[in-house]
Amino acid sequence: MLEVAPAYFSDTEAATGALALLCEEIGEPLEHGLAARRYAMSGDRRALHGTVL
Repeated sequence: MLEVAPAYFSDTEAATGALALLCEEIGEPLEHGLAARRYAMSGDRRALHGTVL
């Protein structure tokens, strides 16, 4: 996911760019793609479940 939407992109920029197209192409909800991207950046598994502390 980071190859498609680098870490310096905000979630909004990622969601309106190539990440949205990739998720659509592979049939994955955009929220799952964004969560995977946040996990790749942080390594925190809570990012996959939407838990913010």
